[in-house]
Amino acid sequence: MPTPAATRLLHQCTRRPDGLILSRDHRYLADAAGIFRTLLRHGVLLKLSRGAFVEAEKYLPLPDWGRYNLDARAVGATEGRILAGYSAAAVHGLWRYLPVPASHTIYRRSTGHRIRTGPALVELHAELPGHHRTTVDSQPVTTIERTIVDLTRVHGFGAGFVAACGALRAGLASIDGIRAHAQGRRGVTHLPLLLEHATPLVESALESIFLAQTVFFGGFEVIPQVEVEGESGRKYRVDFQVEGTDQFVELDGGGKYGSAEAEQRFVLAKEKTRSDELVRASVRMNRFGYRDVVGFHAYRGMLHRLELPPRPHLPPIHFP
Repeated sequence: MPTPAATRLLHQCTRRPDGLILSRDHRYLADAAGIFRTLLRHGVLLKLSRGAFVEAEKYLPLPDWGRYNLDARAVGATEGRILAGYSAAAVHGLWRYLPVPASHTIYRRSTGHRIRTGPALVELHAELPGHHRTTVDSQPVTTIERTIVDLTRVHGFGAGFVAACGALRAGLASIDGIRAHAQGRRGVTHLPLLLEHATPLVESALESIFLAQTVFFGGFEVIPQVEVEGESGRKYRVDFQVEGTDQFVELDGGGKYGSAEAEQRFVLAKEKTRSDELVRASVRMNRFGYRDVVGFHAYRGMLHRLELPPRPHLPPIHFP
């Protein structure tokens, strides 16, 4: 618990809507640097980036992906930086192939401070036209379309594809817009494949990851969000059907059944009824969880069930 003195100092600090406390917002405050040092020493504040702090009691309980989102905003709080890649995706709220990427990515305006980069902070060096930039909550970031292009270039097909599917589903981007932002960009080898297959039909990041694998690795094709008739004649929506077969794929990921306990009980009860109906209707359902998908067990499992040649060595679909 903060001491009364630390609490009084904390009340003098200005918090942004996202919870960040920035040193540049306290130029009016006498001895602001001393106040920050005191709050850091007492463990009341944590320093996330240069000049960016957050209350420890609000940051530490966050899940790892929530910390990454706030860390991205802290990285971008330094003047002259423009968030890109996964960091921009976090600010835009795009789906991510990795819930917690290993690094943050920025562009630096010519007037920005020179920085020391490393494994946790990557600076991109490429032309960034003005119409490829925007602001979100006063945070300079690449546009959604440019973010998708950069994700594909830096982290591979999977990263760009998952973000594109999420953006298309939310109505935040279009295929033509992504294509326009990719003109003249180098190193986006797999972008034509993304533009051909990205779809708003998938309902979660996990579904888009599995779809990305089937598109990138090949072997079989799947149709997202198909209707299947249960024993009672009622129609149910299933995540995927393997094209040209009677095999279906259903994915179970975190958050699929809601976040609150009461909501989960209600949705799980409905899901059991649905599952029982489909079993009685002899629907050939293949169920996989999150680890099955990201570990390629779901993809390889479907190859086996479809009696297709095994793929022990898969090309990289995502780079750290």
